[in-house]
Amino acid sequence: MKRVTLLLFVVITVSLPIFSQSNEIIDQILLEERLSAGSAAYLLTVLEGDASYGSREEAFGALRSEAVFEFLGLAAPDAEVNLGQFAHLVQRKLDLPRGLGSTLFPGPRYSLRDLKFLQMVQGRGAPDSPVSGERALRIIGRALSELEERS
Repeated sequence: MKRVTLLLFVVITVSLPIFSQSNEIIDQILLEERLSAGSAAYLLTVLEGDASYGSREEAFGALRSEAVFEFLGLAAPDAEVNLGQFAHLVQRKLDLPRGLGSTLFPGPRYSLRDLKFLQMVQGRGAPDSPVSGERALRIIGRALSELEERS
């Protein structure tokens, strides 16, 4: 019994810095007025259940090789992500339903239209308008709740 308790204590002690680091990064993302590509990559890796990256730059480095980032022209972790690009990233990463426009012409414009139709993106916003960290997290929250309802 003592070994199990000791092992449980060690596991909890080792894992606490990972979760607190993740919370600090999420708090920093919430304060961003213009979402960066590194922050978007970090949010997408957390969506996949991988919160092991210590910084947004590491998460961006891991996802940079994906064709979606190259397609959107996001070459650096400090590049600014607009609303259409973020909608496209979320739609691809969560495998959300796509309409005719985004099926025929995949890109940020039609991805944003699809997410607006599904009411994941609310309010006004053109594809090239900036997205804040808070709005990005709200979009992800709505997308996850929609996926949960559909399953």
